[in-house]
Amino acid sequence: MPLRRKLNPPPVVPQSPPAGGAGGDGGRSRSRLPSAAMDWETLLRRLERKRRLLERTGGGVRPPDEYYFRATYASFRLEGLDVSEVEVRESLARGGHNGAGGGGERPAMLRSRQGQRIRNHAAILRRIETDLRDGLALTSEAVVRWYTGIAAGLSIAGLDRASMRRLDEMVRRLNSPQMRTGPAVREIAGTYARLLSDPLVPGFNGILSRLLLRYHMGRCKLPPVVFDAGLDGSLRSGEAMVRRLAELLEVSYDELLGRRRQS
Repeated sequence: MPLRRKLNPPPVVPQSPPAGGAGGDGGRSRSRLPSAAMDWETLLRRLERKRRLLERTGGGVRPPDEYYFRATYASFRLEGLDVSEVEVRESLARGGHNGAGGGGERPAMLRSRQGQRIRNHAAILRRIETDLRDGLALTSEAVVRWYTGIAAGLSIAGLDRASMRRLDEMVRRLNSPQMRTGPAVREIAGTYARLLSDPLVPGFNGILSRLLLRYHMGRCKLPPVVFDAGLDGSLRSGEAMVRRLAELLEVSYDELLGRRRQS
């Protein structure tokens, strides 16, 4: 049975913060740098400072259960899938047998398949976090398993040789990460943008791309981020993607540092 998709309203491209914001005491004169460049360097200095602070307080903190819900809901909505927050929460909490979020009008088979897809996605995210903590390298076979898990029983086209070669090359790049924050953010954003513009798989490509983005960030020792389905649907260009990823990364650092202070 085909999936129901819901067209989201036209997203709003997030605006960059004004130049000369907090943390702009990093050395270069305003007269020597364009405001956009200065603003980017200010943001990078804040990210570096928060990254070092988190490392000094004991390193990364395991994502809370709420992260798996938020990341799953946002990724499915960005893909255009018709899911509600209630449906995602109840699928993760109780197996989704009561069809929450869809009402009685949804066929039971579709509700069950959608719930299975939601649970598989959260399970893949948890596996990614475990593999990152254990320092395990990514394999092309694992990515194919992610893809089949997301499909959750739907008929999917097999990857041809050209696609598998491309996947192998990408996995090798992800396993050789950039460890400096600025270059890492640019590399991660560029890889994600290319996957969106030139799909790796014929279906659920955006969801798979965001799973790969999380693994890539983790290999670069960066925390997970959660996109906003209402704001980030139009992100495709490199510079906009770089900026948005850095902004989301700062949100993640603030949340992790806040949790560290409370513990």
